Amino acid sequence: MNPTWMASNIADEIQSYENPPSLRRDALRRKINRILQRGTMKDRSRCGAPRTVVFDLQHTNIQSKRTFVRRAIEELKLKPFKLKKAQKLIASNKQRRVTCAKKLIRKFGARKNGPKWEWNKIVNTDFSGIFTIEGFHNSKNVVIYVEDSSEISANLIEAPMLKHPNGVMFWGGICTKGLIPHDGPINFTEWLRDQRQNDKRKRMYMTGELYARFLREEAIPAINEVVQNLDEVIFQDDQDSKHRTQVAMDVIYDLFEERIEANDGDAKFADAWPIENI
Repeated sequence: MNPTWMASNIADEIQSYENPPSLRRDALRRKINRILQRGTMKDRSRCGAPRTVVFDLQHTNIQSKRTFVRRAIEELKLKPFKLKKAQKLIASNKQRRVTCAKKLIRKFGARKNGPKWEWNKIVNTDFSGIFTIEGFHNSKNVVIYVEDSSEISANLIEAPMLKHPNGVMFWGGICTKGLIPHDGPINFTEWLRDQRQNDKRKRMYMTGELYARFLREEAIPAINEVVQNLDEVIFQDDQDSKHRTQVAMDVIYDLFEERIEANDGDAKFADAWPIENI
């Protein structure tokens, strides 16, 4: 009827009808403009799948476009949470953990106001893993730009790496009065190196005798400095066989009134003892 009319003129005309569409004028004008530009009244195809199928995709494992997933996350106001490392357990480990937990509860109580509560006396100790002190080589990031490889000297093109890189191990503890020692863990690697004065071997490994000597010279003085009374301490260490040798047990029983036995503290308690996370 009026081929010279613009989208705004058509919107004004439509809104003057007895039954105008339930759209605001700006929305109506934009829709008319799209129809005029595209030459059809059919809606444009949407990018990605409809948001309502997100739950169907979860059950059927159908891959969808990343834009659709992002829109769904924004509309549902979801927050991202990364997976946390946890102790890997099989069925026998779970049964063993329950058995050990019941033993510990019978010995040291389950409630702070209970008559058996003694968890505040426990000193939780452990050795760290080995921290590598060698430099990390990333072949993807460290590159040299030259016209020809023959221009690079050998000391630049090669990255010497040890087959067994040097590392350092620490010892530490924790109790209700704080960390043991207060100023940082004990460098066990350095202490072990000092014990090699008359030994010609290149490497020394911890034995039951060395562990007992380490307890007397370093660990127990550090514990006593924090707790100030070893008679009120329940000592705990891991289930390493070297920690359960007779010479090491003699040192512990001579200086501590009580110790958490190896059979009571399961090896799969890495997520239960606080020292494991410290």
